[in-house]
Amino acid sequence: MGAFATNSTTVREGITDLEVPNPSSYTFQGQYAPFKAPVFYNPKMEFSRDLAVLALKAFAPTRESPITVCDPLAGLGARGIRYAKEVPNVSRVVMGDLNCEALPVMRRNASLNGVEPLVDVFEKDANLLLTEHAEPGRRFDFIDLDPFGPPSPFIDSAVRALKNRGILAITATDTAPLCGVHAKACLRKYGATPLHADFCHEAGLRIMIATAVREALKYDLAAEALLSYSVDHYFRSYLKLTLGAKRADVSASMLGYITSCAACGWRASYSLTASIPTSCARCGGAVLRGGPMWLGPISSDQFIEQLMSQGMEHLNTAVRIMKMLATLLSENGLPPSYYVIDNICSRLKRDVPALEDVLEAVRSKGFASSQTHFHPKAIKTDAPISVIEDVVSSI
Repeated sequence: MGAFATNSTTVREGITDLEVPNPSSYTFQGQYAPFKAPVFYNPKMEFSRDLAVLALKAFAPTRESPITVCDPLAGLGARGIRYAKEVPNVSRVVMGDLNCEALPVMRRNASLNGVEPLVDVFEKDANLLLTEHAEPGRRFDFIDLDPFGPPSPFIDSAVRALKNRGILAITATDTAPLCGVHAKACLRKYGATPLHADFCHEAGLRIMIATAVREALKYDLAAEALLSYSVDHYFRSYLKLTLGAKRADVSASMLGYITSCAACGWRASYSLTASIPTSCARCGGAVLRGGPMWLGPISSDQFIEQLMSQGMEHLNTAVRIMKMLATLLSENGLPPSYYVIDNICSRLKRDVPALEDVLEAVRSKGFASSQTHFHPKAIKTDAPISVIEDVVSSI
């Protein structure tokens, strides 16, 4: 059974028990380091896994027959086992990993939760596993790409292995390139130029979504973003892909660029075919251009409400989930990008007012505004930067 068996412990996520590495046995600088364990498990991703279970529960009733799931980068199987154990109507969960030590742990976790008949485990490269299920009749209803790093190397294979109107869930943990810290890496991995701006986390998330959308467009698949967010060290999105060239054309029309002026805070969005200015329309300064990125809605109100209506008393992260979903619901539908009030006040040499006061003042001028989950001191609004500056100067 190897070193893992003698350096493991059991944790509970949701209603699922999981054999995981003992945190005290695999540390770096005094903290548990998932990359040092013989089988990968990141306890900080429990929030993501809890939300994933809720998402699959919301999606499952929309299918006419029992659903099949693929977790091709499974580690010790935390996601896949939880899908099999906690989501009704799941008939099969296929899990894969190239780490040979992961397979017996996946099987033990399946046995521990009594879901062995639902789980198939493979020691295979993720792209190979997905490609082997690209034929009609072998495809999955739900595919979860949760890599350690960028999801881009696996998206094409996942799109081809997904059924019509299925869900592709993708995670990116390489947020530094997506946020513009390593621009060349973003161009290599995502085929896009990032924006190292105040709203870089939203721009990065939208670049990740656009990468998946562009892969889907090759197969006449339209994308609808059901739920997308940025928390901790990663970006996450759930995309429903639907076959149809005309629908795909609509998705393509939602791709574009955002320009941003570092000098005055002005920003604007442009379609892929639009003529994009190189100078700021407000102050005349040089602007940065980011994209291609997704300019459409990043979440669905209806899907968020379905998630919020579910019982969460068994989830360790329930309070955090409800708080984030409520924020996502309030900010959904507002234009891309957000404004960090501290940065605006710093530029204007003004004291920083209370965020709620800014929100109310912007609304009083006839504009929509909301807090955003992207940044605790930022707002999303359809008001121009000039209005926000007037507000913070007058409070």
